[in-house]
Amino acid sequence: MILAAGGSARFGTPKQLVTIHGENLVQRSARIAVEAGLEPVIVVLGAYASTIEIFLSGFDQVITATNEHWQTGQASSLHTGIKQAAKMNSDAALIILADQALVGEKSIERIVGAFDAEHRVVASQYAGVLGAPALFGKEFFADLLELEGDRGAGAWLRANPETVTAVKVDEGAVDIDTPDDLKHLPHE
Repeated sequence: MILAAGGSARFGTPKQLVTIHGENLVQRSARIAVEAGLEPVIVVLGAYASTIEIFLSGFDQVITATNEHWQTGQASSLHTGIKQAAKMNSDAALIILADQALVGEKSIERIVGAFDAEHRVVASQYAGVLGAPALFGKEFFADLLELEGDRGAGAWLRANPETVTAVKVDEGAVDIDTPDDLKHLPHE
């Protein structure tokens, strides 16, 4: 599941549509998820949903879910995606943030590769913290649905480190929140 519902208040324009190396962030996230073999790929939209959805039309494996309450914070987007995954009887949900511009297919494959019957929560570890991308077995969906406000899955991961299998994903530390953040991305 790709969370791409935010209003991009600090960025000033829809950051989901910022083009980096020939594709925008939401397209890039969807492509990477598909190339990593994830299916279905649920993209949670909110602000600018109708505009962003157009850029996802070329992906057969992608479905969109609209968070009507996106302005209440990341938890509501997480709820939208988890409910969609549960409806589809998914065994797990991998949470990807569209603004993590350096997370690639290999990052996703490392996380998915660590997930099994004994390791039912696998999260990226970078900059000394646990965060997204993170993979949760379905038995943790109810916990994620209890999060509120601007608390995403990272809050749950940090509160429950003993449950988490950490995978080094240093590239997860880079996210795009302001136009200035684009300066920190490697050039093509």
